[in-house]
Amino acid sequence: MIERQRFEEDVDALMEALRARLGVRGKRLRTRLRRAGRRLPRHARRAGQVVLGAERMMDHPRLRLRIDAQEVSAAFADLHASLAAIDPRERRKDAALGIAGGIVLNLMLVGAAVVGVLVWRGLV
Repeated sequence: MIERQRFEEDVDALMEALRARLGVRGKRLRTRLRRAGRRLPRHARRAGQVVLGAERMMDHPRLRLRIDAQEVSAAFADLHASLAAIDPRERRKDAALGIAGGIVLNLMLVGAAVVGVLVWRGLV
């Protein structure tokens, strides 16, 4: 059986890690995991579903007894390990480089189109 207070502390720590590593915000864990989406690996998303299922069962006195403590603690460990592997600075840098690469590609295409039009019109 999982202690309610320990479970809530683990959920709070997980919510803080999601905010710190991925920048997702929300009042509930379900919201933060949904907003994290594909930024989390598949096994971490599955672990998140295990934690969410346990969170739903925590509110019911009889269902709380059916929660597999080892499975839930493994899910927390998996989520924390996945989040620890994410570097927020590197993620921001990759996003900026992706945007810059898209802009450069578009400028190259526009330049090629301008040169093509100039050649077609006989100006070059």
